[in-house]
Amino acid sequence: MSARISLLEKSAVTQRLGICERTLENLVKAQKFPRGLKLGKNIVWDEVAVEKWLANALEPQLNWSPPQRPRKGARLG
Repeated sequence: MSARISLLEKSAVTQRLGICERTLENLVKAQKFPRGLKLGKNIVWDEVAVEKWLANALEPQLNWSPPQRPRKGARLG
C-alpha cells in the first residue's frame, strides 16, 4: 500500500498561507520555505510539507503562555 500524495500549485499554497506569490518566492529564495517541484510549467508542493512548515511556524504561538505575575507581597529576587 503506497501513501497518497497531494500536490498543491503555487496559488493554492499562497491561499493556504494567506500570502502573495512574491512573498512565497522570497521565502523560498531565503531558504525559509521548501522549494517547489517543477512539473511541466507548474511548480507544486506536497501538501504534507506545506502543513508541516505551517505547524512549525505556528509552534511558538501555540506554546505561548502569559508571563506569571508575582503574587502581591512576594519578594523579587
